[in-house]
Amino acid sequence: MREIPIREYLKDRTQEVVAQQIGVTQSGLSQMLRSSREIFVRLDDTGSVLGAYETRYLGRFVRSEDKCTA
Repeated sequence: MREIPIREYLKDRTQEVVAQQIGVTQSGLSQMLRSSREIFVRLDDTGSVLGAYETRYLGRFVRSEDKCTA
């Protein structure tokens, strides 16, 4: 199993196809891409989509150049 950022997964696919694969609408996917959300696509060993998830920081943590600082 591997996980890749959704922007990388979208390089060879349309938003419509990816949205259907992860179970959201194309407009919902478009909103995710416009935000600064960290969304990853989880693939099985054959490359089939298992799902997608979002990494979120909690509390007073702020993302700064891929590092969390309080």
